[in-house]
Amino acid sequence: MKFELNDWKSQLTDEEIIADIQETARKFNKDYISISTYKTHGKYSQTAIRAHFGTWKNALAIAGLRNERKPSELKLIPDEEYFGDLRRVAKLINSNTVPYEAYREHGKYSAEYIFSRFGKWNDFLAMAGLEPTGFCKDKITEQDCFDEIERMWRLLGRQPTSTDVIKGNISRYSIDTFKRRFGGWRKALEAFVAYINAEDNGYEPKTSKVVESPSCQCVQGNDSLEIVSVSKHRTSRNINTRLRFKVLSRDNFKCCFCGASPAKNPSVELHVDHIIPWSKGGETVIDNLQTLCSKCNLGKSDLILN
Repeated sequence: MKFELNDWKSQLTDEEIIADIQETARKFNKDYISISTYKTHGKYSQTAIRAHFGTWKNALAIAGLRNERKPSELKLIPDEEYFGDLRRVAKLINSNTVPYEAYREHGKYSAEYIFSRFGKWNDFLAMAGLEPTGFCKDKITEQDCFDEIERMWRLLGRQPTSTDVIKGNISRYSIDTFKRRFGGWRKALEAFVAYINAEDNGYEPKTSKVVESPSCQCVQGNDSLEIVSVSKHRTSRNINTRLRFKVLSRDNFKCCFCGASPAKNPSVELHVDHIIPWSKGGETVIDNLQTLCSKCNLGKSDLILN
């Protein structure tokens, strides 16, 4: 079973962005507007502008506007205001540092101007009492990111978007964590799909040996302890991320018993369950796994239902 991402195409054109920049400039009757002014009064995000034009200066030039400030337009803003805004962004992204790209996305002031004013970005971070970029107390691995994408997908019952990560308060990691690791949210999803499709067999055996269940039954004989019943398995009881996601995807992120889905009801929590319970000899293979909501899974317990 091969899994694929939903198609995604930007419907936004260069002309629409340029028209909105020009309209924003007309509102203020100016031939120059700052990126912070546009963020407040414009329609589109900095991410969209960078994707289409590279920089704010390029966008202004294409819009037929002046793309440099006049000396008289430069306001003397105290350093502490810049530091305070940097700390605000750090709190917003739940991090002890703020990458340059993150501040361009969420900051109040022009990141380019800050860079020219304070020099190195890490020096600016240090002045604000933050850690330099690249510093991380708990190193987040690629597998950690894949596990988190799978968890969000399961919670939402659909493909998570960058907006879910940024504004949905469901991700344990910031959007910048995925950007640093993969180069962007879409690339993170593409890497996740490649990981899911890496092995298309039904299961991944824990070892090449038979795994014995810890719940074996023993009988004390006259001279020795005799094992009379041992449940043997070819697979681990644990359902790994790849296999769990394949089962959820196959079942359309819906409970196989009642049809409940977090896509329709956010309170629904999905689990992947052994059809034939592990305790009764069931294997951790895709044909012996099903998606159940928490209520149905609790009601089923270790029963074998037809």
